[in-house]
Amino acid sequence: MNLYKYLLLCCLGILFACKKEIKPPIEPTPEPTEDDHIKADIYDYFNKYSLWTEQIPDRDEDERLAFVRQYRSNSAVLNTLMGLTPYYDGYKGSIDRFSFLDESGADGSISRTNGLRMDANDGYGLYLSWGILSETEEKAYPVVYLVEGGSPGQAIGMTRGSIVLEWNDDDEVTVSLQKDEQGNLVKDINGNYVMVRAEYNKVLAKINTGIKGSSLKIKVITPDDEEKTYTMTYKTYDIDPVLADTIYEDSNVGYMAYTSFEEIDNSVMGKKNKERIDNIVMSFAKANVKDLILDLRYNTGGYVETAEYLANNLVKSATDGKLMFTYQINDYLMQHNQRDFQDTYFSKKGSLELENLYVLVTENTASAAELLINILKPKSYLNVTLIAEGNRTYGKPVGFFPEKINDDVTLWVTSFKTINAEGITDYWEGMSVDYGGVEDYIFRDFGDPKETMIAKALSLAGVATTNSMRASSRKTGTVKSGVKAGIINQPRKRDMLKNK
Repeated sequence: MNLYKYLLLCCLGILFACKKEIKPPIEPTPEPTEDDHIKADIYDYFNKYSLWTEQIPDRDEDERLAFVRQYRSNSAVLNTLMGLTPYYDGYKGSIDRFSFLDESGADGSISRTNGLRMDANDGYGLYLSWGILSETEEKAYPVVYLVEGGSPGQAIGMTRGSIVLEWNDDDEVTVSLQKDEQGNLVKDINGNYVMVRAEYNKVLAKINTGIKGSSLKIKVITPDDEEKTYTMTYKTYDIDPVLADTIYEDSNVGYMAYTSFEEIDNSVMGKKNKERIDNIVMSFAKANVKDLILDLRYNTGGYVETAEYLANNLVKSATDGKLMFTYQINDYLMQHNQRDFQDTYFSKKGSLELENLYVLVTENTASAAELLINILKPKSYLNVTLIAEGNRTYGKPVGFFPEKINDDVTLWVTSFKTINAEGITDYWEGMSVDYGGVEDYIFRDFGDPKETMIAKALSLAGVATTNSMRASSRKTGTVKSGVKAGIINQPRKRDMLKNK
């Protein structure tokens, strides 16, 4: 009996051991879609071009496709790749915060994830801040601090320093200032007045809606204390980067406000931009200008070649042929890319012989603007003095060039770094300045010698500003006692580009 049980158990064991395991069918890997290939190409070109390529794992085509399928969008892939670059404590995150995608939507509109603007812009060209005219009024007004060159706003005569009274026939555009229990105006930890939040949000919504509308009507008080009403139409316009240029009376001091490094190629606008620089520099040379105030407060970048061209016009003749800057790129670009990353040397243009350059900057001064400053900084080249609203510029010593993925997607990978003749680079948190804490006085127009930052530069140049002094080609307004109380909208980022 025991033997029978043993045999039965053995047979049962054999029966179960021989039972075939049924597995679910293996789903075939789906064929890659067009979107999959775009994402894989983004990975491929980022790996090839990134200044930090050693941080990006090498993957063949199948591996790239498998990797990118987990992401729903092109930007998600790019953000992941940027996140693989080295951690930078100054940003509390990855050092590559600059790479971006330029994507066209189905309706043909452009979605720029980094806010790039190139040679043309859309809208009215108006940028506003909050301004408080006096404590007794206890309210803040919208104030125009920049009217972009070539824009509808500039075309109809609007100027920096204009105080907004009405916005599309709505006169409720001011915001009350907060008070404490004792009735005193409240300030934040930075010493700025605090606005009543509900009113602030309401007025801000009106302004943002108006800026996007097809037409805009604004009533203002100009810097000359004239009440004017402007009506303009939303449009695409070519940017004129020179906002103002002048030579101050009874001095050898010139001034130029330059907002972006637009292209100076053989296109109609490129030729115009180049001619504008040439004519201004020629006028400075004829007037024997020795000190130049270069206003780069809102210059967020542009083309490397334009920065080179302006530098060649500003340096002394003795600098001709000397090293301007060098590039740092990865090994792949060094071996395979056909773009020109050779060392760049000065080639003096024009007859202007400056002794001092005073550069007005803010934390919006970025990229190609910083490149210009950095390549002129060596003391043997030019005596450069930085005057700042805060204590630094933006901080972008790197640049990129476009890689077209398809008709709708263009990738810009942070791919090169510039180094000046003294080996200075890596100003990731901005360039240090010589004179900080000088107010960007938005209530006075560009070129006005009584504007705070310009007055500081004139003082350093040994020119005393008086009530009767004015720029030879510009008016000056009545003295205002206003203070800036925050930005409403800012110029979109321009980035230092390697042309073509």
